[in-house]
Amino acid sequence: MKKIFIYAVAALMTAGLTGCHDWLDVNHDPNNATPDRLTEAIMLPAQQYAILNNMTNSTYAWCLSHFLTKSGDYSGSYTFLSGQVMPQNLDSWWETYYYVNWNLKTMHELAVTNEQPVYQAISEILQVILYQRMVDIWGDIPYTEACDPDNFTQPKYDDAKTIYDDLLTRAHNAAQTLEQATEAPGDLAAADIICHGDLSLWTRVAYSIELRLLMRVSNVQDVTQQVQAIYQKCLAPEENVDAQPGYMAETDKMNIFFQSYGWDKNSSPVTNLRQYCPTTVLVDMLRDNNDPRLRVYADPRQSLGNDEEVGINYPSNLATERYIGIPFGQMNPPGLEYATTTGRGILAGGSDLASGMVRASTFMAGAEVGFLLAEAALRGIIPGGDAAARDYYERSVISAMKRHEAAMQEPSENFMDWRNTSPLVGMADPISGSAEQEARSYLSQNSDFMNWTRMSDNNAKLNAICTQKWLAFMGYNPLEAWFEHRRTDLPELPSSCWSGVVNPNHNICLLPYPQTERNLNMDNIPSSEVNRDIFSTLVFWDLENPVVPQTAVY
Repeated sequence: MKKIFIYAVAALMTAGLTGCHDWLDVNHDPNNATPDRLTEAIMLPAQQYAILNNMTNSTYAWCLSHFLTKSGDYSGSYTFLSGQVMPQNLDSWWETYYYVNWNLKTMHELAVTNEQPVYQAISEILQVILYQRMVDIWGDIPYTEACDPDNFTQPKYDDAKTIYDDLLTRAHNAAQTLEQATEAPGDLAAADIICHGDLSLWTRVAYSIELRLLMRVSNVQDVTQQVQAIYQKCLAPEENVDAQPGYMAETDKMNIFFQSYGWDKNSSPVTNLRQYCPTTVLVDMLRDNNDPRLRVYADPRQSLGNDEEVGINYPSNLATERYIGIPFGQMNPPGLEYATTTGRGILAGGSDLASGMVRASTFMAGAEVGFLLAEAALRGIIPGGDAAARDYYERSVISAMKRHEAAMQEPSENFMDWRNTSPLVGMADPISGSAEQEARSYLSQNSDFMNWTRMSDNNAKLNAICTQKWLAFMGYNPLEAWFEHRRTDLPELPSSCWSGVVNPNHNICLLPYPQTERNLNMDNIPSSEVNRDIFSTLVFWDLENPVVPQTAVY
Protein backbone atom coordinates (compact mmCIF):
# COMPACT_ATOMS: atom_id res chain seq x y z
CA MET A 1 0.00 0.00 0.00
CA LYS A 2 1.28 3.45 -0.85
CA LYS A 3 2.74 5.23 2.16
CA ILE A 4 1.30 8.65 2.91
CA PHE A 5 3.87 9.81 5.45
CA ILE A 6 4.02 13.55 4.90
CA TYR A 7 6.01 16.05 6.91
CA ALA A 8 6.82 19.68 6.32
CA VAL A 9 9.53 19.36 3.67
CA ALA A 10 7.64 16.70 1.78
CA ALA A 11 4.51 18.84 1.87
CA LEU A 12 6.33 21.79 0.40
CA MET A 13 7.92 19.66 -2.29
CA THR A 14 4.52 18.24 -3.17
CA ALA A 15 3.18 21.74 -3.52
CA GLY A 16 5.96 22.60 -5.93
CA LEU A 17 5.22 19.61 -8.11
CA THR A 18 1.51 20.17 -8.64
CA GLY A 19 1.96 22.23 -11.79
CA CYS A 20 1.43 20.89 -15.32
CA HIS A 21 3.30 21.84 -18.49
CA ASP A 22 5.39 24.62 -16.95
CA TRP A 23 7.02 22.79 -14.06
CA LEU A 24 10.35 22.56 -15.86
CA ASP A 25 10.44 26.29 -16.59
CA VAL A 26 13.95 27.47 -15.64
CA ASN A 27 12.44 30.57 -14.07
CA HIS A 28 10.39 28.48 -11.64
CA ASP A 29 11.73 26.40 -8.77
CA PRO A 30 9.49 23.27 -8.65
CA ASN A 31 10.49 22.62 -5.02
CA ASN A 32 9.44 26.05 -3.80
CA ALA A 33 5.86 26.14 -2.57
CA THR A 34 4.07 29.38 -3.32
CA PRO A 35 0.68 30.41 -1.90
CA ASP A 36 -1.08 29.82 -5.20
CA ARG A 37 0.06 26.19 -5.13
CA LEU A 38 -0.96 25.41 -1.56
CA THR A 39 -4.09 23.40 -0.84
CA GLU A 40 -5.74 22.36 2.38
CA ALA A 41 -4.79 18.75 1.66
CA ILE A 42 -1.12 19.70 1.36
CA MET A 43 -1.08 21.67 4.60
CA LEU A 44 -3.13 19.37 6.84
CA PRO A 45 -0.93 16.29 7.39
CA ALA A 46 2.20 18.24 8.30
CA GLN A 47 0.35 20.08 11.05
CA GLN A 48 -1.28 16.90 12.30
CA TYR A 49 2.10 15.20 12.49
CA ALA A 50 3.56 18.15 14.41
CA ILE A 51 0.74 17.85 16.94
CA LEU A 52 1.32 14.11 17.34
CA ASN A 53 5.03 14.73 17.80
CA ASN A 54 4.40 17.40 20.42
CA MET A 55 2.13 15.02 22.35
CA THR A 56 4.75 12.33 22.75
CA ASN A 57 8.28 13.47 22.02
CA SER A 58 9.26 15.44 25.12
CA THR A 59 11.30 14.22 28.07
CA TYR A 60 10.12 17.31 29.97
CA ALA A 61 6.51 16.19 29.60
CA TRP A 62 7.28 12.63 30.67
CA CYS A 63 8.97 13.97 33.80
CA LEU A 64 6.17 16.45 34.58
CA SER A 65 3.65 13.61 34.38
CA HIS A 66 5.68 11.44 36.80
CA PHE A 67 5.86 8.55 34.36
CA LEU A 68 9.63 8.71 33.76
CA THR A 69 12.68 9.91 35.66
CA LYS A 70 16.45 9.84 35.11
CA SER A 71 18.33 6.56 35.04
CA GLY A 72 21.60 5.82 36.78
CA ASP A 73 23.53 5.67 33.52
CA TYR A 74 23.51 9.42 32.93
CA SER A 75 24.38 12.54 34.90
CA GLY A 76 23.24 16.10 34.34
CA SER A 77 21.06 18.83 35.82
CA TYR A 78 17.60 17.53 34.79
CA THR A 79 15.86 20.83 35.51
CA PHE A 80 12.34 19.41 35.28
CA LEU A 81 13.16 17.05 38.15
CA SER A 82 15.03 19.56 40.31
CA GLY A 83 12.47 22.33 39.81
CA GLN A 84 15.12 24.67 38.40
CA VAL A 85 13.30 25.15 35.11
CA MET A 86 14.83 27.88 32.98
CA PRO A 87 12.99 30.06 30.39
CA GLN A 88 15.23 28.75 27.61
CA ASN A 89 13.97 25.22 28.31
CA LEU A 90 10.60 26.23 26.85
CA ASP A 91 11.69 28.00 23.65
CA SER A 92 11.02 25.07 21.31
CA TRP A 93 7.59 24.37 22.80
CA TRP A 94 6.43 27.97 22.42
CA GLU A 95 7.79 28.30 18.88
CA THR A 96 6.28 25.01 17.74
CA TYR A 97 2.81 25.84 19.05
CA TYR A 98 2.69 29.22 17.34
CA TYR A 99 4.31 27.99 14.15
CA VAL A 100 1.76 25.19 13.76
CA ASN A 101 -1.16 27.44 14.71
CA TRP A 102 -0.01 29.99 12.16
CA ASN A 103 -0.05 27.27 9.50
CA LEU A 104 -3.48 26.10 10.66
CA LYS A 105 -4.79 29.66 10.53
CA THR A 106 -3.47 29.95 6.97
CA MET A 107 -5.14 26.67 6.11
CA HIS A 108 -8.40 27.94 7.61
CA GLU A 109 -8.25 31.12 5.54
CA LEU A 110 -7.62 29.04 2.43
CA ALA A 111 -10.60 26.82 3.27
CA VAL A 112 -12.81 29.90 3.68
CA THR A 113 -11.72 31.15 0.27
CA ASN A 114 -12.38 27.74 -1.28
CA GLU A 115 -15.68 27.33 0.59
CA GLN A 116 -14.53 24.15 2.34
CA PRO A 117 -16.32 24.07 5.74
CA VAL A 118 -14.94 20.64 6.67
CA TYR A 119 -11.34 21.82 6.38
CA GLN A 120 -12.30 24.96 8.31
CA ALA A 121 -13.71 22.86 11.15
CA ILE A 122 -10.74 20.48 11.30
CA SER A 123 -8.35 23.43 11.36
CA GLU A 124 -10.37 24.97 14.18
CA ILE A 125 -10.29 21.81 16.30
CA LEU A 126 -6.54 21.44 15.88
CA GLN A 127 -5.98 25.08 16.82
CA VAL A 128 -8.17 24.62 19.87
CA ILE A 129 -6.05 21.66 20.98
CA LEU A 130 -2.83 23.65 20.70
CA TYR A 131 -4.10 26.82 22.36
CA GLN A 132 -5.59 24.72 25.17
CA ARG A 133 -2.18 23.17 25.75
CA MET A 134 -0.53 26.59 25.79
CA VAL A 135 -2.96 28.01 28.35
CA ASP A 136 -2.57 24.92 30.51
CA ILE A 137 1.23 25.25 30.37
CA TRP A 138 1.62 29.05 30.74
CA GLY A 139 -1.72 30.67 31.64
CA ASP A 140 -2.10 34.04 29.88
CA ILE A 141 -0.68 33.98 26.33
CA PRO A 142 -0.93 36.00 23.11
CA TYR A 143 -4.16 34.91 21.44
CA THR A 144 -6.32 37.51 19.69
CA GLU A 145 -3.26 39.16 18.13
CA ALA A 146 -1.26 35.95 17.67
CA CYS A 147 -0.14 34.58 14.30
CA ASP A 148 -0.68 37.92 12.59
CA PRO A 149 2.82 39.42 12.15
CA ASP A 150 1.71 41.83 9.43
CA ASN A 151 -0.37 43.68 12.00
CA PHE A 152 1.07 42.65 15.38
CA THR A 153 4.80 42.10 15.71
CA GLN A 154 4.50 42.17 19.51
CA PRO A 155 1.09 40.64 20.28
CA LYS A 156 -0.65 41.43 23.54
CA TYR A 157 -1.37 38.78 26.17
CA ASP A 158 -4.96 37.66 26.71
CA ASP A 159 -6.52 36.44 29.91
CA ALA A 160 -6.40 32.65 30.22
CA LYS A 161 -10.05 32.25 31.18
CA THR A 162 -11.17 34.51 28.34
CA ILE A 163 -9.17 32.37 25.93
CA TYR A 164 -10.76 29.21 27.29
CA ASP A 165 -14.23 30.70 26.84
CA ASP A 166 -13.44 31.39 23.20
CA LEU A 167 -11.89 27.95 22.69
CA LEU A 168 -15.10 26.38 23.96
CA THR A 169 -17.11 28.37 21.45
CA ARG A 170 -14.75 27.46 18.63
CA ALA A 171 -14.75 23.77 19.53
CA HIS A 172 -18.55 23.63 19.72
CA ASN A 173 -19.02 25.46 16.42
CA ALA A 174 -16.51 23.21 14.70
CA ALA A 175 -18.23 20.11 16.07
CA GLN A 176 -21.57 21.34 14.77
CA THR A 177 -20.09 22.10 11.36
CA LEU A 178 -18.71 18.59 11.11
CA GLU A 179 -21.96 17.10 12.38
CA GLN A 180 -23.93 18.89 9.69
CA ALA A 181 -21.50 18.14 6.85
CA THR A 182 -22.93 15.72 4.32
CA GLU A 183 -19.82 14.99 2.29
CA ALA A 184 -16.07 15.06 2.88
CA PRO A 185 -13.76 16.82 0.41
CA GLY A 186 -12.47 14.35 -2.14
CA ASP A 187 -8.84 14.73 -1.08
CA LEU A 188 -9.44 14.53 2.67
CA ALA A 189 -9.20 10.75 3.13
CA ALA A 190 -5.70 10.64 1.65
CA ALA A 191 -4.46 13.74 3.49
CA ASP A 192 -5.99 13.19 6.92
CA ILE A 193 -3.61 11.06 8.99
CA ILE A 194 -5.78 11.16 12.15
CA CYS A 195 -9.36 10.30 11.21
CA HIS A 196 -8.66 9.36 7.58
CA GLY A 197 -11.52 11.42 6.20
CA ASP A 198 -14.19 9.94 8.49
CA LEU A 199 -16.45 12.91 9.26
CA SER A 200 -18.47 11.01 11.82
CA LEU A 201 -15.28 10.21 13.71
CA TRP A 202 -14.10 13.82 13.42
CA THR A 203 -17.42 14.94 14.89
CA ARG A 204 -16.99 12.68 17.91
CA VAL A 205 -13.41 13.87 18.33
CA ALA A 206 -14.52 17.50 18.20
CA TYR A 207 -17.17 16.98 20.87
CA SER A 208 -14.64 15.04 22.95
CA ILE A 209 -12.21 17.96 22.79
CA GLU A 210 -15.05 20.23 23.91
CA LEU A 211 -15.78 17.83 26.79
CA ARG A 212 -12.09 17.90 27.77
CA LEU A 213 -12.22 21.70 27.95
CA LEU A 214 -15.47 21.73 29.90
CA MET A 215 -14.27 19.26 32.50
CA ARG A 216 -10.99 21.17 32.79
CA VAL A 217 -12.92 24.22 34.02
CA SER A 218 -15.64 22.31 35.89
CA ASN A 219 -14.16 23.04 39.32
CA VAL A 220 -14.46 26.80 38.83
CA GLN A 221 -17.68 27.20 36.81
CA ASP A 222 -20.95 25.37 36.22
CA VAL A 223 -20.69 23.36 33.01
CA THR A 224 -23.68 21.09 33.59
CA GLN A 225 -25.84 22.37 30.78
CA GLN A 226 -23.01 22.36 28.23
CA VAL A 227 -21.80 18.87 29.14
CA GLN A 228 -25.30 17.43 29.09
CA ALA A 229 -25.81 18.82 25.59
CA ILE A 230 -22.80 16.97 24.14
CA TYR A 231 -21.77 14.00 26.27
CA GLN A 232 -23.65 11.45 24.16
CA LYS A 233 -21.96 12.76 21.01
CA CYS A 234 -18.40 12.09 22.19
CA LEU A 235 -16.16 9.11 21.59
CA ALA A 236 -17.30 5.95 23.31
CA PRO A 237 -14.96 4.59 25.99
CA GLU A 238 -14.19 1.64 23.69
CA GLU A 239 -13.25 3.86 20.74
CA ASN A 240 -9.66 4.88 20.02
CA VAL A 241 -8.45 7.35 17.40
CA ASP A 242 -5.23 5.99 15.95
CA ALA A 243 -3.19 8.23 13.68
CA GLN A 244 -1.22 6.60 10.90
CA PRO A 245 0.88 8.85 8.64
CA GLY A 246 2.23 5.79 6.87
CA TYR A 247 5.08 5.06 9.26
CA MET A 248 8.15 3.41 7.80
CA ALA A 249 11.22 1.77 9.33
CA GLU A 250 13.37 4.77 8.48
CA THR A 251 14.85 7.55 10.56
CA ASP A 252 12.27 10.23 11.44
CA LYS A 253 9.50 8.21 9.78
CA MET A 254 8.82 5.66 12.52
CA ASN A 255 6.17 5.60 15.23
CA ILE A 256 7.03 8.70 17.26
CA PHE A 257 7.04 7.17 20.75
CA PHE A 258 8.97 4.13 19.55
CA GLN A 259 11.65 6.21 17.84
CA SER A 260 11.93 8.74 20.67
CA TYR A 261 12.14 6.28 23.58
CA GLY A 262 12.86 2.90 22.04
CA TRP A 263 15.12 1.89 19.19
CA ASP A 264 16.40 3.29 15.93
CA LYS A 265 15.90 1.73 12.50
CA ASN A 266 18.83 -0.63 13.15
CA SER A 267 17.24 -1.85 16.40
CA SER A 268 19.85 -0.08 18.52
CA PRO A 269 18.54 1.55 21.73
CA VAL A 270 18.17 5.32 21.51
CA THR A 271 19.49 7.62 24.22
CA ASN A 272 16.12 8.23 25.88
CA LEU A 273 15.56 4.51 26.43
CA ARG A 274 18.76 4.44 28.47
CA GLN A 275 18.46 7.89 30.02
CA TYR A 276 14.89 7.73 31.38
CA CYS A 277 13.17 4.93 33.31
CA PRO A 278 9.73 4.36 34.87
CA THR A 279 9.18 5.88 38.29
CA THR A 280 8.52 4.02 41.52
CA VAL A 281 5.03 5.50 41.74
CA LEU A 282 4.12 4.03 38.35
CA VAL A 283 5.75 0.64 38.84
CA ASP A 284 4.55 0.24 42.43
CA MET A 285 0.98 1.10 41.43
CA LEU A 286 1.03 -1.60 38.76
CA ARG A 287 2.95 -4.26 40.69
CA ASP A 288 1.21 -3.93 44.04
CA ASN A 289 -2.28 -4.06 42.54
CA ASN A 290 -1.81 -7.04 40.20
CA ASP A 291 -2.20 -4.84 37.13
CA PRO A 292 -1.64 -6.88 33.93
CA ARG A 293 -0.13 -3.77 32.30
CA LEU A 294 2.99 -4.17 34.47
CA ARG A 295 4.66 -6.35 31.81
CA VAL A 296 3.60 -3.80 29.17
CA TYR A 297 4.68 -0.53 30.78
CA ALA A 298 7.90 -1.84 32.32
CA ASP A 299 10.60 -4.41 31.65
CA PRO A 300 12.05 -6.22 34.68
CA ARG A 301 15.52 -5.38 35.95
CA GLN A 302 18.03 -7.96 34.85
CA SER A 303 20.35 -8.00 37.88
CA LEU A 304 19.16 -8.21 41.45
CA GLY A 305 22.36 -7.19 43.25
CA ASN A 306 22.74 -6.11 46.84
CA ASP A 307 23.03 -2.70 48.45
CA GLU A 308 26.80 -2.45 48.17
CA GLU A 309 26.83 -3.39 44.50
CA VAL A 310 24.09 -1.04 43.33
CA GLY A 311 24.66 1.82 45.75
CA ILE A 312 21.05 1.94 46.95
CA ASN A 313 18.97 0.63 49.79
CA TYR A 314 16.09 -1.37 48.42
CA PRO A 315 13.54 -2.29 51.09
CA SER A 316 14.03 -5.87 52.21
CA ASN A 317 10.77 -6.98 50.67
CA LEU A 318 12.05 -5.84 47.26
CA ALA A 319 15.50 -7.45 47.40
CA THR A 320 14.49 -10.13 44.93
CA GLU A 321 11.81 -8.12 43.11
CA ARG A 322 12.33 -7.75 39.36
CA TYR A 323 10.01 -4.77 38.89
CA ILE A 324 11.39 -1.78 40.78
CA GLY A 325 10.99 1.75 39.46
CA ILE A 326 13.37 4.62 40.14
CA PRO A 327 12.31 7.16 42.80
CA PHE A 328 11.11 10.31 41.05
CA GLY A 329 14.04 12.68 40.74
CA GLN A 330 16.65 10.52 42.49
CA MET A 331 20.05 11.98 41.70
CA ASN A 332 22.11 8.77 41.77
CA PRO A 333 19.83 5.82 41.01
CA PRO A 334 21.17 2.38 40.10
CA GLY A 335 22.36 1.55 36.62
CA LEU A 336 19.95 0.14 34.07
CA GLU A 337 20.74 -3.47 34.83
CA TYR A 338 19.48 -2.95 38.39
CA ALA A 339 16.33 -0.99 37.56
CA THR A 340 13.13 -1.40 35.61
CA THR A 341 13.28 0.12 32.12
CA THR A 342 10.50 1.35 29.83
CA GLY A 343 8.56 -1.67 28.61
CA ARG A 344 9.09 -3.08 25.18
CA GLY A 345 5.39 -3.89 25.23
CA ILE A 346 4.28 -0.25 25.32
CA LEU A 347 7.06 0.92 23.01
CA ALA A 348 6.53 -1.69 20.31
CA GLY A 349 3.05 -2.98 21.10
CA GLY A 350 4.63 -6.38 21.73
CA SER A 351 8.06 -7.94 21.37
CA ASP A 352 8.55 -7.32 17.65
CA LEU A 353 10.58 -4.16 17.02
CA ALA A 354 9.85 -4.19 13.30
CA SER A 355 6.12 -3.97 13.98
CA GLY A 356 6.67 -1.35 16.65
CA MET A 357 8.41 0.94 14.19
CA VAL A 358 5.33 1.23 11.98
CA ARG A 359 2.35 0.86 14.32
CA ALA A 360 -0.15 3.71 14.59
CA SER A 361 0.07 6.49 17.19
CA THR A 362 -2.87 7.05 19.51
CA PHE A 363 -4.25 10.56 19.02
CA MET A 364 -7.07 10.20 21.53
CA ALA A 365 -8.15 7.19 23.55
CA GLY A 366 -11.80 6.60 24.30
CA ALA A 367 -10.80 5.71 27.84
CA GLU A 368 -9.91 9.37 28.47
CA VAL A 369 -13.45 10.37 27.48
CA GLY A 370 -14.95 7.56 29.53
CA PHE A 371 -13.10 8.57 32.69
CA LEU A 372 -14.19 12.19 32.24
CA LEU A 373 -17.79 11.00 31.91
CA ALA A 374 -17.41 8.76 34.97
CA GLU A 375 -16.35 11.81 36.95
CA ALA A 376 -19.17 13.88 35.45
CA ALA A 377 -21.75 11.26 36.47
CA LEU A 378 -20.30 10.92 39.96
CA ARG A 379 -20.49 14.69 40.46
CA GLY A 380 -24.00 14.98 39.02
CA ILE A 381 -22.93 16.92 35.94
CA ILE A 382 -24.60 14.30 33.73
CA PRO A 383 -27.49 12.02 34.73
CA GLY A 384 -27.17 8.46 35.97
CA GLY A 385 -25.53 8.92 39.33
CA ASP A 386 -23.40 6.19 40.84
CA ALA A 387 -24.56 3.49 38.42
CA ALA A 388 -23.55 5.53 35.37
CA ALA A 389 -20.26 6.54 36.98
CA ARG A 390 -19.41 2.89 37.66
CA ASP A 391 -20.37 1.88 34.13
CA TYR A 392 -18.17 4.53 32.52
CA TYR A 393 -15.35 3.77 34.94
CA GLU A 394 -15.31 0.02 34.34
CA ARG A 395 -15.74 0.31 30.58
CA SER A 396 -12.83 2.75 30.49
CA VAL A 397 -10.53 0.50 32.49
CA ILE A 398 -11.38 -2.37 30.16
CA SER A 399 -10.80 -0.19 27.10
CA ALA A 400 -7.47 1.08 28.45
CA MET A 401 -6.25 -2.48 28.93
CA LYS A 402 -7.53 -3.69 25.57
CA ARG A 403 -5.23 -1.17 23.88
CA HIS A 404 -2.35 -3.35 25.10
CA GLU A 405 -3.88 -6.79 24.65
CA ALA A 406 -1.23 -8.13 22.26
CA ALA A 407 1.62 -7.22 24.61
CA MET A 408 -0.29 -8.63 27.59
CA GLN A 409 -0.82 -11.98 25.85
CA GLU A 410 2.54 -12.56 24.16
CA PRO A 411 4.80 -15.30 25.60
CA SER A 412 7.54 -13.97 27.89
CA GLU A 413 10.33 -15.70 26.01
CA ASN A 414 9.72 -13.43 23.02
CA PHE A 415 10.79 -10.30 24.90
CA MET A 416 14.43 -9.20 24.76
CA ASP A 417 16.24 -6.82 27.11
CA TRP A 418 16.64 -3.13 26.25
CA ARG A 419 19.96 -3.85 24.51
CA ASN A 420 18.17 -6.38 22.32
CA THR A 421 20.81 -8.99 23.12
CA SER A 422 19.13 -11.59 25.34
CA PRO A 423 15.68 -12.66 26.53
CA LEU A 424 14.37 -10.83 29.57
CA VAL A 425 14.73 -12.59 32.90
CA GLY A 426 11.84 -12.32 35.33
CA MET A 427 9.22 -11.14 32.87
CA ALA A 428 5.71 -11.11 34.37
CA ASP A 429 3.52 -13.93 33.09
CA PRO A 430 1.28 -13.28 30.09
CA ILE A 431 -2.47 -13.24 30.57
CA SER A 432 -4.23 -16.49 29.71
CA GLY A 433 -7.40 -15.01 28.27
CA SER A 434 -8.53 -11.78 26.69
CA ALA A 435 -7.67 -8.30 27.95
CA GLU A 436 -11.33 -7.75 28.78
CA GLN A 437 -11.45 -10.88 30.91
CA GLU A 438 -8.26 -9.82 32.68
CA ALA A 439 -9.57 -6.30 33.23
CA ARG A 440 -12.79 -7.62 34.77
CA SER A 441 -10.77 -9.85 37.07
CA TYR A 442 -8.60 -6.86 38.01
CA LEU A 443 -11.70 -4.78 38.78
CA SER A 444 -13.20 -7.51 40.98
CA GLN A 445 -10.21 -7.83 43.31
CA ASN A 446 -10.77 -7.52 47.05
CA SER A 447 -9.39 -4.00 47.11
CA ASP A 448 -10.82 -0.50 47.26
CA PHE A 449 -8.06 0.66 44.92
CA MET A 450 -9.98 -0.53 41.86
CA ASN A 451 -13.13 -2.42 42.98
CA TRP A 452 -16.03 0.05 42.81
CA THR A 453 -18.22 -1.93 45.21
CA ARG A 454 -15.58 -1.76 47.93
CA MET A 455 -15.03 2.00 47.73
CA SER A 456 -16.36 3.70 50.84
CA ASP A 457 -17.41 7.07 49.44
CA ASN A 458 -17.30 9.38 46.43
CA ASN A 459 -13.82 10.60 47.33
CA ALA A 460 -12.49 7.06 46.99
CA LYS A 461 -14.38 6.63 43.71
CA LEU A 462 -13.05 9.89 42.31
CA ASN A 463 -9.53 8.85 43.29
CA ALA A 464 -10.01 5.55 41.44
CA ILE A 465 -11.31 7.31 38.33
CA CYS A 466 -8.42 9.79 38.28
CA THR A 467 -5.81 7.15 39.06
CA GLN A 468 -6.95 4.89 36.25
CA LYS A 469 -7.10 7.86 33.88
CA TRP A 470 -3.50 8.74 34.80
CA LEU A 471 -2.41 5.17 34.14
CA ALA A 472 -4.20 5.15 30.78
CA PHE A 473 -2.24 8.19 29.56
CA MET A 474 1.06 6.32 29.84
CA GLY A 475 2.68 5.90 26.44
CA TYR A 476 0.77 8.48 24.45
CA ASN A 477 -0.13 11.76 26.17
CA PRO A 478 1.95 12.81 29.19
CA LEU A 479 0.92 16.47 28.89
CA GLU A 480 -2.76 15.66 29.42
CA ALA A 481 -1.75 13.43 32.33
CA TRP A 482 0.01 16.43 33.89
CA PHE A 483 -2.87 18.82 33.20
CA GLU A 484 -5.50 16.48 34.61
CA HIS A 485 -3.43 15.73 37.69
CA ARG A 486 -3.07 19.45 38.39
CA ARG A 487 -6.85 19.84 38.08
CA THR A 488 -7.82 16.96 40.38
CA ASP A 489 -4.65 16.47 42.47
CA LEU A 490 -5.37 12.76 42.13
CA PRO A 491 -3.72 10.35 42.48
CA GLU A 492 -1.28 11.75 45.01
CA LEU A 493 2.07 11.98 43.23
CA PRO A 494 5.05 12.71 45.50
CA SER A 495 7.44 15.52 44.68
CA SER A 496 11.00 15.11 43.47
CA CYS A 497 13.59 13.64 45.81
CA TRP A 498 16.37 15.38 43.89
CA SER A 499 18.97 16.72 46.33
CA GLY A 500 18.57 20.48 46.64
CA VAL A 501 15.21 20.57 44.86
CA VAL A 502 13.73 24.09 44.91
CA ASN A 503 10.46 23.11 46.57
CA PRO A 504 10.64 19.58 48.00
CA ASN A 505 6.95 19.35 48.97
CA HIS A 506 5.20 20.59 45.83
CA ASN A 507 5.07 19.57 42.20
CA ILE A 508 5.40 22.03 39.32
CA CYS A 509 2.06 23.66 38.50
CA LEU A 510 2.88 26.21 35.77
CA LEU A 511 5.92 26.90 33.62
CA PRO A 512 7.93 30.10 33.01
CA TYR A 513 7.53 32.09 29.82
CA PRO A 514 10.27 31.13 27.32
CA GLN A 515 13.42 33.12 26.74
CA THR A 516 12.62 33.95 23.13
CA GLU A 517 9.37 35.60 24.23
CA ARG A 518 11.27 37.59 26.87
CA ASN A 519 13.70 38.73 24.20
CA LEU A 520 11.08 39.70 21.61
CA ASN A 521 7.91 40.60 23.51
CA MET A 522 8.94 41.40 27.09
CA ASP A 523 6.78 44.52 27.35
CA ASN A 524 3.61 42.47 26.92
CA ILE A 525 4.37 39.72 29.43
CA PRO A 526 2.28 40.47 32.54
CA SER A 527 4.71 42.10 34.98
CA SER A 528 3.53 39.93 37.84
CA GLU A 529 4.31 36.79 35.82
CA VAL A 530 7.84 37.55 34.63
CA ASN A 531 9.45 35.87 37.63
CA ARG A 532 6.58 33.58 38.58
CA ASP A 533 7.00 30.83 41.14
CA ILE A 534 6.29 27.65 39.18
CA PHE A 535 5.23 25.86 42.37
CA SER A 536 2.59 28.35 43.50
CA THR A 537 1.36 30.23 40.40
CA LEU A 538 -1.91 28.63 39.31
CA VAL A 539 -3.78 28.75 36.02
CA PHE A 540 -7.39 29.89 36.54
CA TRP A 541 -8.91 26.38 36.55
CA ASP A 542 -6.46 25.02 39.14
CA LEU A 543 -7.75 25.57 42.69
CA GLU A 544 -4.61 24.60 44.61
CA ASN A 545 -1.22 22.96 44.45
CA PRO A 546 -1.29 20.84 47.61
CA VAL A 547 1.61 19.84 49.80
CA VAL A 548 2.70 16.30 48.95
CA PRO A 549 5.31 14.01 50.47
CA GLN A 550 8.76 13.95 48.96
CA THR A 551 9.60 10.77 47.07
CA ALA A 552 11.41 8.30 49.31
CA VAL A 553 14.90 7.37 48.14
CA TYR A 554 15.80 3.69 47.96
